[in-house]
Amino acid sequence: MSDSNDIQNIHRRYTLTLINPASFYVSLCGSIAIASIISFLCFNNYIQNYEILYHLPAVIAVLLAIQYLDSRFTKHKEYSKSLHMSFFGNTLWLITVVGGIIGSAILSKEPTLFYLAIGMFIFSSFRIGIMTTTLGVNMKKACVLCFIQPLAMFFVLIPIEMWSVLYDVQSLAFGIAFLAVAVVWSYLTNRSGLPVIKSTHKLLQAYLQSVSQNDPSDMESIIIETSKPSNISTSQIRFSTN
Repeated sequence: MSDSNDIQNIHRRYTLTLINPASFYVSLCGSIAIASIISFLCFNNYIQNYEILYHLPAVIAVLLAIQYLDSRFTKHKEYSKSLHMSFFGNTLWLITVVGGIIGSAILSKEPTLFYLAIGMFIFSSFRIGIMTTTLGVNMKKACVLCFIQPLAMFFVLIPIEMWSVLYDVQSLAFGIAFLAVAVVWSYLTNRSGLPVIKSTHKLLQAYLQSVSQNDPSDMESIIIETSKPSNISTSQIRFSTN
């Protein structure tokens, strides 16, 4: 009886970290909360005369619209996985912004939009990794789609006269570096199973589909592709009594 209770306690303790369709409400609410926090941080630290009553609803509207749009480009059109990707990507963006504010305070400098731009590039790089590994989006399409949510949110967060921070040489250098790392990492991880496994990403996607949706069809297809014919010899033993 105690073992059963222990298992239930562990399950309850880590419920919020379970990445499955049942937890998409957590990711939805979490991503909205994080987008709101980023908007408030812009209001308090970066921009004077910031019209938060306009920017905040616009950010949330863009967030919700693109979360749904992202799901239409995934292999199985799963809205829940789109929400998880958005939640963790926005979390990375928030961490970058907060880190920039803390760093500026420690160094006694004025906070700049540089960290907001860097966070946007990190968010985009993260989306490349998630789209190619778990959502079944090919590399070319992922490199285009990765910018949609971060850039759209950035444009409604920041007044148009401040968009020039994206073209800053330092911002572009860091952004290109993060994006290049994401592309190379995705390429190498997809080939890590060669020559036995043609695509590690497809294997991962098939596994997630079998676990989360109880659909082993993709997994079975991969097993059939990697199987080879072989000769089997059998022997029979006959017992007899006189």
